[in-house]
Amino acid sequence: MQAYVWWWILAAVLVGVELTSGTFYLLVYGIAAAAAGVAAWLGAGVVVQLLTAGAIAVLGTLALRHWKRSTAHPETSVQDMDIGQTVQVESWQGGRGQVKYRGALWDAEAESAAVDSTRPLLIRAVRGNTLVLGN
Repeated sequence: MQAYVWWWILAAVLVGVELTSGTFYLLVYGIAAAAAGVAAWLGAGVVVQLLTAGAIAVLGTLALRHWKRSTAHPETSVQDMDIGQTVQVESWQGGRGQVKYRGALWDAEAESAAVDSTRPLLIRAVRGNTLVLGN
């Protein structure tokens, strides 16, 4: 079997596996393998095929990492909507407790030692599943 066929089979497998993962990295590697297959089909040697696949894989990975870092993360914007909202204290002791917010109990901690739990508490930040509260 010709080398380009092996490259294209590898590309198809990588793209197929990518369909189950959703990370786009395997798609980049599949494209790199397909490009190496084109190079092989055009008669390039093994070294050129490997360099083609490697260069496209590296450049694609770097481009994908840059794109993922520059896109907005929806979980951040959802948390931003919570900031400034009032919560209802269920239990509070020593700067930590549980509060009711959006119909559920949340773990909470005080923004600083000066937070007065007898006054209305506002969400100042969200750390994982813990609300950081202040007055």
